Amino acid sequence: MRVRRAWPGDADAVREVGLKTWPVAYEGLASPEFIVDGLAAWWSPEAVDRGIRQGITMIALDDEKVVGMVGLGQEEGFWVMWKLYVLPQYQGKGVGKALLDGAIAALPAGTEQLLLDVLITNEPAIGFYRKHGFGLPRTTPARDLGVELMWMSLDLQSP
Repeated sequence: MRVRRAWPGDADAVREVGLKTWPVAYEGLASPEFIVDGLAAWWSPEAVDRGIRQGITMIALDDEKVVGMVGLGQEEGFWVMWKLYVLPQYQGKGVGKALLDGAIAALPAGTEQLLLDVLITNEPAIGFYRKHGFGLPRTTPARDLGVELMWMSLDLQSP
């Protein structure tokens, strides 16, 4: 398994990861409407292509098959991890950690923190992020997450 930066030609494979993992990840945590709306908004061909071209998208490959992806972008000058998804049959095998490491390495030098927002009911995701050093953020964008989401942050400054 290897991780590399995604190119525009990878968009269909990146989108396929989302279409296969998003419903599984949110089943029982969110309404069916949330899942359908999220697939349409965040996994459309246009959204995936925009993420690859304007942000940082890293992919994990098993041989040449894309088995996971992570997408980062900026909000109010903060680097935010918008997506980290691994095909179900590859979960628990280090793919998520490899993608996270690849994403951090791809950030511009001097980046102080990496943020993400997560559903407060998504205990598997929260546990994964905590295991890999995410905690409460020092600062965040002004966007109000409401009561269903929370910010988490990974401090990237050297101690």
